[in-house]
Amino acid sequence: MSDLLSASSLLMAIAAILFSLWYAEIAKALETSPKTHKEDNVAAKKAVTSVLVSKALPVALMALTVSLIFIPDAFKLAKESTLAFKQSGVAALGNYDAVRTAYCFVTVLSAVLASYMWVLVAQLWSLRKQLS
Repeated sequence: MSDLLSASSLLMAIAAILFSLWYAEIAKALETSPKTHKEDNVAAKKAVTSVLVSKALPVALMALTVSLIFIPDAFKLAKESTLAFKQSGVAALGNYDAVRTAYCFVTVLSAVLASYMWVLVAQLWSLRKQLS
């Protein structure tokens, strides 16, 4: 289990680092306001497309992939914990495992990051269409 936690934490850390490095550019691109005339939006559309393709999509795909890889095991652990609690009640806390809990927490964080990144991708995609 600790190897699984190490792998998920490492991949989540990479996604989080890329997110923190590129978030400022993504946010700046989202501040772009479409101009009235299509011709005036050419440079802005190119910049938004660049951020979408080279920054937002890679982080969104990575975070989603990390989530999808580790969610099945996290669900299995959550199910085991729920069953143990139903059977033993509070006594189940005697079998508490911080590594398993941390694994589930990292998996949830990667799912949250993936969700947020896909919201940003959708916003950039919508903005790109408005700039056309």
